[in-house]
Amino acid sequence: MIRELRVLPPLAIARFGAAPTPMDNYDVTVDPQRPLGYRFLRPAETLEVDRATGEITRAFVPNAVTFTENGLVRPVAPFLEAWALTDDDQLEPLTPELLAPEGATVSDVTWRVEVANLKVLRRTGDDADRVTADSGDIGDHAVHPLQGRCANFWPGKVIPFGSVQFIRPTAAHPAIRLRFTPGRGFVYGASRTPPPAGPPPDASVRDVVYDASRGRWQGYRDRGPLTTVPGQIYALDAQGASRGYLDDGCDGLVRVTLTLGDRTLSAFGRVGVGPPTYAPDGLPIRTVADELEQALFGPDPAPEEATLEHVEEIVRRAFENVRLMNTAAQNVGGMAAHDQGEGRRREPIMARALVDTVALEQLHMSLLLALRSGAAPWFADVLRDHDEVGDLTDRGRRKMPAMMRGADGRHLALTRRQVALIRALVRGPVFPDAGGGTDGGAQP
Repeated sequence: MIRELRVLPPLAIARFGAAPTPMDNYDVTVDPQRPLGYRFLRPAETLEVDRATGEITRAFVPNAVTFTENGLVRPVAPFLEAWALTDDDQLEPLTPELLAPEGATVSDVTWRVEVANLKVLRRTGDDADRVTADSGDIGDHAVHPLQGRCANFWPGKVIPFGSVQFIRPTAAHPAIRLRFTPGRGFVYGASRTPPPAGPPPDASVRDVVYDASRGRWQGYRDRGPLTTVPGQIYALDAQGASRGYLDDGCDGLVRVTLTLGDRTLSAFGRVGVGPPTYAPDGLPIRTVADELEQALFGPDPAPEEATLEHVEEIVRRAFENVRLMNTAAQNVGGMAAHDQGEGRRREPIMARALVDTVALEQLHMSLLLALRSGAAPWFADVLRDHDEVGDLTDRGRRKMPAMMRGADGRHLALTRRQVALIRALVRGPVFPDAGGGTDGGAQP
């Protein structure tokens, strides 16, 4: 008996792309010979969908990882699957075979996707600036476009948020799943008079959709409690006011519903859209996954979680972020420019000789070697704690991770859980105990 439903993954991230073919799957692996080198991108099994029929036509491993097609970025179009929790507490994919004992078929399953872009609403506070799309209940296997509509749009204008498709189960691929294909990554404009036919006069925009004679987005300026931190994270004109641009990004809910006689089961997952992965061989030092892990499990990890592998990954990600930066610029005019509150706007954070790319790679490599040898207890003391992001003393500015900022414009800190993992390892015993484990008394 099917007791409950789940949508897995519970959070899927799509990525913009204007190419017609979605991105293939790949694994990102570390080069064991160069732990701080560029990661390998290895092709992985990929499902190919016939959009006309909704069927998966083949599963294959591509010969190479290719991010573009005829000069266009290939979108990341994730699948969201329906899973069933049965009466024996087993979680398994929802399939026609699992539905049959319930007297149900695939036709008893429907999907619904509701997404929105609330970036303008977040700033203006005007509910008429809410851009939303609703697929309605989907029981067929056709492609359903997600048309973003808004009360402050010109009549007939929409922002395409992409499309969704209920994948038709087959004998080879029986899982019940939905595919979300995001928007193409275009920019949309505003005008105070009805837009003329033909290409928009502003070459930066795909279409003019926003009626600036009704809404306040064109010409908007940050003010009051609606200001974001950091502020002015939108396109500005020469006078520092909003150009009225919108984009085709969105996020929202993906719901699945199963009708079993007089019972109705449902579940939901979330989907969001982000920019293409322009540095696919590296990872951010602090991610949404790190935030969720701390929210779920708390800031204090169990001692056995503080493994060398886990801490090395944090150090590796730190270096990968540094490698993408102009460290010389961040040292003086980049991150340093955010320190104007203490009059330190023009003062370098580090000695200039220390921010050379080669010097930074050697520093991080030395740290990895010290961690592996158990000789890095000092590492715990140079980490920036969460309550030290505003410490603009010499020592405070130079703590790790250095020359990076958080969304609040302050110096970046790792999550409390990340810091605790590192401290638990570097302050623990160097050698394992006689039983082959490590001393469980090591504390963050």
